[in-house]
Amino acid sequence: MRRAAAFTAVLVGASLVVAPVAQAAPAKWRKMAGVKTVKAGALNNVEFVSAKLGWAAGKEGDKLALWKWNGRKWSRVANDFAFAPAGLAVAGPKRAWITGVELTASHALYYNGSAWREVAFPGPGVPVDLAAAPDGTAVSVAEDPFRGGNAVHRWKNGRWTRWKVPLPKNTSLSTVEVRAKNDVWLGGTYSANKQFRSLLMHWNGKKWKRLKVGGVSNKAITQIVADGPGTAWALRGATATSLVRWTGKRVVERRLPRELGALTLTSDGLGGVWILPYSRSDAKETPYLRWHERDSLWDFASGPRRDGVPGLGDIENIPGTSRVVSVGGLDRNDKRYPIVEIYR
Repeated sequence: MRRAAAFTAVLVGASLVVAPVAQAAPAKWRKMAGVKTVKAGALNNVEFVSAKLGWAAGKEGDKLALWKWNGRKWSRVANDFAFAPAGLAVAGPKRAWITGVELTASHALYYNGSAWREVAFPGPGVPVDLAAAPDGTAVSVAEDPFRGGNAVHRWKNGRWTRWKVPLPKNTSLSTVEVRAKNDVWLGGTYSANKQFRSLLMHWNGKKWKRLKVGGVSNKAITQIVADGPGTAWALRGATATSLVRWTGKRVVERRLPRELGALTLTSDGLGGVWILPYSRSDAKETPYLRWHERDSLWDFASGPRRDGVPGLGDIENIPGTSRVVSVGGLDRNDKRYPIVEIYR
């Protein structure tokens, strides 16, 4: 973004002296300051609740990587957990959750404002995704990759409890989004009459509603971002991905340019979204794609030049701003190292 140039005028006699003030640099993707490589690894989840509080998770060495943002810098939080995170959700300074897997075992953590502790994850299946809202509502989805079937859990009274959701037969859940206790979303696929269809469901606090998304398709709803009461953005399909918009009344779908496939998305803070597309195996810069809702146009952007091949894992808007943070790993010399980039 740019600020209008400001000038200070001083009138001395008949002469006018104008002193220009330095113009703010235009917004772009940059390396996030204060990120130091300690061990090989990568980050695959990032969540912010404000400009002064955020968490990132991944793996560094054989340990769970836990990074905390305090508004000025990232700090690593020491821990003895050794699993790969599947989901990270943050509701506030004293409420955060992580789910993940280690071989065939499922794991769940809860943060109470002072420490992370392990809590039981009831299953069946392994954690797939996790989301939470500022009001403390947290929902997790799990899937059994061997026997089929899904489970949806809500956080209640300090533990995960099963939520009986009227899922269609042969459902495969991919993602969950929570904006409030009366604004919960589920995405994935289901099959009916031997045909696969995209699944998008919404909870309004009283009942679940299945929303109609296009025609017959085997493409899953893979990621959802709720940006208002009962409205949301979503990605449909891993390859030749579409951007789906639920306006509250109908679905608007747009194919990503260049037949791109995309991993995840987040709000841009201005009514549109940032999307993290898959990149080339030899890319030296992270590719980003932005949909400007106000102007109805796509915009391509690149991250900073890297000494290696970046692979980003997650992207997140900092609430109340147009700043966006992405996390992932940098492949260099046959190793991968955590990286963080920011749009500002």
